[in-house]
Amino acid sequence: MVLGVLAFACPREHDDVIGATQFSIAFFATLLTGEAVIFALTFSAASSWPSLRAIDSHIAFREWVLVGWFAALFTACGLLGGSAISATYGALLFLLANVFGIFSFVRLFGLASMGGRNRLLRRTLAGALARQGPDDGRRSPGDLETDAVVNAYLGAVSQAATSNDPTPIRHLTNQLAEAEVPAKSAQQAITVHLDVLHRLSRATLVSNADPIQVVACSRILIDSVIGHARRLTNPAPALGALSRYLAWLANTAWLMSVRGVASNRPARELVALTTDARLKILRCVDPDPKSATTRDELGTIFTTPAQVLMWCGDFTEFHGAHQASALYGVHEILTGTKFMGNYWDGASILTQLRRALYGPGTVATPEADRTRQAFGSEEGYDHFWALVSVTAFATLRDARLLHPPELIRPEFTPDPQLLGAYLRTFATHRYFTTAEQARAALLNLMSQADTPGSLTAEINEARRSYPYRVPAPVVEPHQRPAAMVLAIACRLAPLAPGGTTAELRAFLSSLSLRAVRAAARLAARVLPGAADESDPVEAIAVGLDVLQLIGAHTREGA
Repeated sequence: MVLGVLAFACPREHDDVIGATQFSIAFFATLLTGEAVIFALTFSAASSWPSLRAIDSHIAFREWVLVGWFAALFTACGLLGGSAISATYGALLFLLANVFGIFSFVRLFGLASMGGRNRLLRRTLAGALARQGPDDGRRSPGDLETDAVVNAYLGAVSQAATSNDPTPIRHLTNQLAEAEVPAKSAQQAITVHLDVLHRLSRATLVSNADPIQVVACSRILIDSVIGHARRLTNPAPALGALSRYLAWLANTAWLMSVRGVASNRPARELVALTTDARLKILRCVDPDPKSATTRDELGTIFTTPAQVLMWCGDFTEFHGAHQASALYGVHEILTGTKFMGNYWDGASILTQLRRALYGPGTVATPEADRTRQAFGSEEGYDHFWALVSVTAFATLRDARLLHPPELIRPEFTPDPQLLGAYLRTFATHRYFTTAEQARAALLNLMSQADTPGSLTAEINEARRSYPYRVPAPVVEPHQRPAAMVLAIACRLAPLAPGGTTAELRAFLSSLSLRAVRAAARLAARVLPGAADESDPVEAIAVGLDVLQLIGAHTREGA
C-alpha cells in the first residue's frame, strides 16, 4: 500500500525506471545464485529430511520470489503500456524483493552449518510430535504412520543406516534425542525412539552398518527414552517396553550370530549394549542402587506398587540380563525394607517378600500397606508371580544351541548356574507342596480371569493404553499352557541334590499326555539336559535339576 501511494505520487521517468530495475535485478540474481550454491553444497538427506517446505518456511523463499514476480510483472506492464506509475511501482517492488532476499539469504546462511540445520530439524520434528499428543496423553502408535514429517524422518534414518554413513546417523539421532517435546507427547516421542533404535540395530546386523557408531547412537536414544519416561505419570509401560526390547535384541543378535546370518562383531556390540542398558534401567528403578552415574539414578522412578510390578513382569522376559538382581529393588519398593540375602546362596526373594507382606514377620510400613492393598490377598500375590514365571519360562533362550565365546558377557552367558539362579527365583516361591495342590494351582492359573479393579487388570489396562511399537509383542500367559505347566512344576522340583521328585512326578503324571509332551518340548528347548531324555516326565525332571546348581558352594562349605 505504501509503495503504491509513493508510485502514484512520484512516478519516475522511463530511463530512471530501467536503470533502477537493472540494478535491482542484478542484485536479485546475485542473492538467488548465492542461495542455490549454499543449498547445493550443504544440504543432504540427513539435513533436509522433512521437505523443502520446512526450509522454505524458515527462510521465506516463496515470499521473496513472489514479490520479485509481482515486481517484474508491474515493471514490464508499465514499460510496455507507457504507464509511469506501474513502472515505478514495479521498480519499488524490486527494492522490496531485495530486502526480502537479504532476509532470506541471512536465514539460509544460518543453516549453512550443520548445527543450524540440526536446530531447524529438531524444531520441525518436535512440532510434529507435539501435534500427535492430545490432551489426555493417549494416542495410538498407528497415528504416527500418517504424519508426513515423522515418516520423512524415519525414511532418512533408514537411508542413512543402510548407506553406512556414520555422520548422518549421528546427526539424525541427535535431532530426535534433543528435540524439545512437551510432556503430553512423551509417549509418541518414545515410540519414535524405539523405532529408530530398532532400525539401527537391524542395519548393523543385516546391512553391515558400523556397529560402533550404531551402539553409540543407541546409547543416546536409550538415555533419551529414560528421560522421557521420567516425565510420564506412569513410566512403567515405557520402561517395560524398552526392557523387553533390549532383552529380545540380545537374544536376536545371539541367534543370528549362531546361525551365521550376522557376524560376531555386531552381535557382540549389541549384546554388550543391551546388558549395560538394562543395568542402567535397573539403577533408575532401584531406590538405593549400588552405584549411580548421575543424580537421576538416585531414588526410584516408580511411585506405586502396580508400576514396579508391571515393569518387573516385562523385565524378566526374554532371558534378559540382571533378572534376579532386579528383584532386590522390587523388594525394597514394595516393603520399604532391604532384602539382605544372596540369591547365589539360594536365598528366596519372593518367599521373603511374601513373609514381609503376609507373615510370619509382617512388615508394618506405608510401602507394605500399599502393596498389600494392591495384591488384595495372599492368593493375589501368588497368582501374580506365577503369571510372571510363566512368561519368563516361555521366553528363555534355546539351551541346545552353542553360545559363541565372543558373545559371553556378565549376566549373558551359557552358564547353567546363571539360568538356575534366574529360575530358582520363581521356584522357591512355593505356595503349595503336594501334587494335588499343584494341580489345583495349575487349573486356577489357566482359568482365573482378571477381575475388574484387580492388580493384573490394572496392569493390562496400562499396557493397552499405549501399546509401544516393538518387534517383541506382549503375549498373555494364558496363551502359553506349556510354560504354565513348567511354572507350576518348578515349584515342586527339589532344590538340593538328594531331594525327592515324587510330588513332581505325581503332578506331571496326573496331567494329560498331550499337556506333558508340550511342556517337555518346551523344557527340551530351554532347560539343559532335557533334550537328551525321551520320556516327557523324565525330561522335565532332569531339566529342572538346574535348580540344584545354586547354593552348591554353600552346601560344600557346610
